[in-house]
Amino acid sequence: MGQLSVARRTPAVNRGTGEIVQLELLGRDSFQQQGSPEQPVLPASRYDWQPYPGRHVNIAKTLMRKVWHKDSGYRQNDRDIFGFYVAHSPERAEPLRMTFKEIAQTLGIRPDTVARSVGRLHAGGLLLEAERVGRMKFYRINPRAAFDGSASEQTRAVQEARHPVVPAPKAAPGSRKKEVS
Repeated sequence: MGQLSVARRTPAVNRGTGEIVQLELLGRDSFQQQGSPEQPVLPASRYDWQPYPGRHVNIAKTLMRKVWHKDSGYRQNDRDIFGFYVAHSPERAEPLRMTFKEIAQTLGIRPDTVARSVGRLHAGGLLLEAERVGRMKFYRINPRAAFDGSASEQTRAVQEARHPVVPAPKAAPGSRKKEVS
């Protein structure tokens, strides 16, 4: 068996600033011990995505491909609402503390449309009920679908989270309001 070479480890995170550092793994050898004029040690690249720096979310891409498929059972409004939750939810497993009316005003849709979409997303396990205040329910993103936090925090968060369902569950018979004629 061949011997593995010992490489200098470059930290992936600048502990002073919390910035993630890009590592070049292919092409030039950026793990060299000393730089030389022919092969200088490459400077670390910042991952702050200017002009929109901020936190990033770990998303289950395979699940999202299924949700965004035309035959998923989720509607365009459902996907928009889920995207809104991904973009606006606080860190870790905290719920989004916005009313359906506030979400509707931000997206330019009706509050009952938000309520129906959140209901479908909850039935499918993409959103989980996190808390109630009086009659109001607040939802959080299922950490199996998307998570804003460290890998160890996500591992703990998914232990009690149910598995999301695609295609979307069908509405129970009689769950829709009957129109008054």
